[in-house]
Amino acid sequence: MLQRTQLMLDEETKNDLLYLSQMTNRSMSELVRSFVAEKVKKEKKKVSQKSRTSKMSGAEALLALVKEAEEIDRKYGYEGPTDASINHDYYLYGLPKKKK
Repeated sequence: MLQRTQLMLDEETKNDLLYLSQMTNRSMSELVRSFVAEKVKKEKKKVSQKSRTSKMSGAEALLALVKEAEEIDRKYGYEGPTDASINHDYYLYGLPKKKK
């Protein structure tokens, strides 16, 4: 059941919403409901993941951080050094590199 809610929008957002409404032949209310529902689902998922992380063991939390870092690497196309486990002193302190 829908419930009436009043929202305050800046003029640009309202105009953009009106434009989308006209171009998609959907009401402004329908668009707002779908946009809000989508954003709420994403935020709810983030919050539930954070609360799940706090219940993890130390090893599970580290694995979750590694997975998150891999996703960021994929997103931005970053590839770090492949010899970091051998040459960590080089990367941290600038000491000479060791041979593999």
